[in-house]
Amino acid sequence: MLRVTDPQAMAKTFAEAYMESARWQLERQANDVKRNKDALSGLGSLLTTFRDKQRELVAGGSMIQNTVTQSNDAFASVATTSGAKPGSYQFHVEQLATTHQLTIDVPSGIPAADAGSVKIKLADGSEFTVDLTAAKGEDGNVSAEELARVINSSSGASGNVHAAVIGGQLMLTSANTGADSKISFEIDSTSPLAGAFDGAVTISEAQNAKVKIGDPTNGKTIELQGNTLDSIEGLSITFRQVGSGTITVASDKEKTTESVKAFIDAYNELIDKLAELTRVGDAAKGDPGGPFSSDAGVRALVSQLRSELNKSVDGVKLYELGIDTDKKGKLVLDEKRFEQAFKASPDRFDKLFGDAQTGLVGNLGKALDGWLNEKNGQLKTRNESVAQAEKQLLAKQQEYDRRYQDVFERYTQEFTRLQVLQLQMDNTLDQIKNLFSTSKD
Repeated sequence: MLRVTDPQAMAKTFAEAYMESARWQLERQANDVKRNKDALSGLGSLLTTFRDKQRELVAGGSMIQNTVTQSNDAFASVATTSGAKPGSYQFHVEQLATTHQLTIDVPSGIPAADAGSVKIKLADGSEFTVDLTAAKGEDGNVSAEELARVINSSSGASGNVHAAVIGGQLMLTSANTGADSKISFEIDSTSPLAGAFDGAVTISEAQNAKVKIGDPTNGKTIELQGNTLDSIEGLSITFRQVGSGTITVASDKEKTTESVKAFIDAYNELIDKLAELTRVGDAAKGDPGGPFSSDAGVRALVSQLRSELNKSVDGVKLYELGIDTDKKGKLVLDEKRFEQAFKASPDRFDKLFGDAQTGLVGNLGKALDGWLNEKNGQLKTRNESVAQAEKQLLAKQQEYDRRYQDVFERYTQEFTRLQVLQLQMDNTLDQIKNLFSTSKD
């Protein structure tokens, strides 16, 4: 006979047994939702990483990597940007662009209250007014230090003129180089500082850079406000010294090969991981397979990516450049054929790979966008479905908790009544035993 000693403990055991099937189904659904959510997160990271890698391949507007060399490394600094083309460029710098610098001897003993104001003007038309009465030292007189402070704090000074005190003299320096940065002053002749500003001494002229492109004798001369030349597509050249120099841009096979290898590695890693995600399981062995083993959408993505690799772009195919596909659909680089193709016609590489919007990279990007698009991509749609499933799962969990509590309370009441009944029966049995015991005596 079942003996009730702890109604709540027994109620818990019976309630769990009663709800076991519902609990198992809920746990299975929760595991499925979590597995799907984790798989989507992993897939998103995987696709994003590959998209970034292929964009890096053509980040400069070309998949061909260039090397820049100079006849004199001290002559200029060169940065390559999108569109740089192989070629050799000869320059002769007649003069560098410089800032305008001048010094002013500030006389002593001039009361700030009498100083008035000065308008500081630049050749490009910029100007600002400085209140000289604010340049008051502790003795009430104008000082070079106070003038520098007042000029630098004036509205309009920033980005135009900077003032400092060097060797007791006030020095003004234009913020920019070139003839347009020439500084001049407009001050009332009655100001006690008029003579100081009118007598300013130039120690560095405001001048443009003069650069001759091509032959030093017959080349074309251009003037620049600064020392940086940006008019050659893909190059930003900052001249450092007067003189002649040659800058050469050449295709770099080694760097280009490394970039292509990085692309191949990224693609092969993508294919390997997609294969694992779509791996078919073995029910007999308890192997569920990959989380997308029966997902037609993911398998279609794999097929689409492989299809793009086999397409011809502007009459060029991957295998013609020494990049083959093996039996597993992974890319393999034949370096000998790659080098031959590179030497014969490097422009074919750009035709095939294109940029972020065109060619192979652009086409692969469009395929990935079908999944990664933040507005209507498959990942967004699927993650929304997961979020809805989690919401439904939460509602089911709450319903399960409510039902479990009802069952637990019902069993608790029943076992409590049974315990009371058993105690009453025990008491009655004891009384009967005592009665028979008394009769014998």
